[in-house]
Amino acid sequence: MARALRHVEGAELVAVGSRSMERAASFAERFGATRAHGSYEALLDDDEVDLVYVATPHSSHRELAVAALEAGRHVLCEKAFAVNAREAREMAAAARASGRFLMEAMWTWFLPPVVELRRRLASGEIGRVRAVEANFSIAVPGPTGRHHELALAGGALLDLGVYPVALSRFLLGPPVEVRALGELGPTAVDVNLGVVASHPDGAVSIFHTGLEARSSHWCEVVGTEGVVRIEPPFWGTSGFTIDRHDGAPERVEVPHHGLAHEAIHAVERIRGGHLESDVIPLDTSVAIMATLDEIRRQIGVTYPADTP
Repeated sequence: MARALRHVEGAELVAVGSRSMERAASFAERFGATRAHGSYEALLDDDEVDLVYVATPHSSHRELAVAALEAGRHVLCEKAFAVNAREAREMAAAARASGRFLMEAMWTWFLPPVVELRRRLASGEIGRVRAVEANFSIAVPGPTGRHHELALAGGALLDLGVYPVALSRFLLGPPVEVRALGELGPTAVDVNLGVVASHPDGAVSIFHTGLEARSSHWCEVVGTEGVVRIEPPFWGTSGFTIDRHDGAPERVEVPHHGLAHEAIHAVERIRGGHLESDVIPLDTSVAIMATLDEIRRQIGVTYPADTP
């Protein structure tokens, strides 16, 4: 995000906050931030800060986002938006009560190639879309590290699986029904997981995520008149290929600036006096968390934060 801000007109990286002054100072020097703060509280007290980007582990998203909103700052909060839907609702309520902007930083929804793909699917270029298939699995040896920490809301789903969950919703609409199977590791977080969901018009989404092996990171969209293959990594892709049944494949490449597009959107909405995004509204972020909650319920993953 620090690099991406260079592409956001009128935006400036004025400060960085960390639990360690040494790390904050190092980051500030590396990316050109004006000031470094050795605590999150100090960052939120900095009156030169208008918009806070929360990029900590998702176990602390609710606490930090609410604190920033109550301090009068606008907030762009990384995915997964929270640990569960209850926390997400509390974050949305805090934003509305404070009169400040809050948005989930689901950058894939703002990438020009993904926006173009959605437009083409809506225009019927591959007929009726019947399925979206995706995988996002990496090899992260456990049992130590944040991915395996139950207290940090670890596991594959909230860190990786949120991408195919969100993308299928973006392309197919909200899920109607969800079925999940998975394996838990020695620390009780999900390490191997498969999910099938149904969507409006009878389409389905299918995805795999995990922490034990690296997958191809491809995504495929299947329609009645063709197939679209989104080039890896699908969540940050630069293009896709449309393979129509009645013609030659067409490769579509759309240049982009990564995280800059979600930041541009957030800044434009704030300048326009809006309190949430019209691309990923707060109710949508809450709904995505509810889907993740249901998947976790089915496979038996429970976090400490699930108990109020």
